[in-house]
Amino acid sequence: MTNKRFLIVDDDERFALLVAKKLEKYAHCVTSLGGKDALLLFEHHLREKSPFNAVFMDIEMPEMDGHQVIEKLRSIEKENGIDPLNSFKLIMLTAHKDVKNVSKSFFKGSADAYIHKEELATKLVPELEKIHLI
Repeated sequence: MTNKRFLIVDDDERFALLVAKKLEKYAHCVTSLGGKDALLLFEHHLREKSPFNAVFMDIEMPEMDGHQVIEKLRSIEKENGIDPLNSFKLIMLTAHKDVKNVSKSFFKGSADAYIHKEELATKLVPELEKIHLI
């Protein structure tokens, strides 16, 4: 087992667990069902000196959407002096294919990859290899 840590954030528990199962041989996976919980987990792991190497984020969630969560996560890193070169890799896992969400993810959230949920089985591992995460 690797010493990498992945945070998977999706309000659909079954989907979050499916992603964790697919990634368990590459990293220790922690799942979160919403933005507020994800922020707490992220800060806790940062304080414990075991930050997440990657965050897998859904866009459409109740209370706080994925873009809002990412904005706060990036802010937490900045407040803690994390060099952007050492920032977590962001993988958007979403049902959205529209240009607005894709653009917002890459340009505002600094996403490293954007995977449509329907393509998870075929695209997850190749995309993570392409960005040198696994």
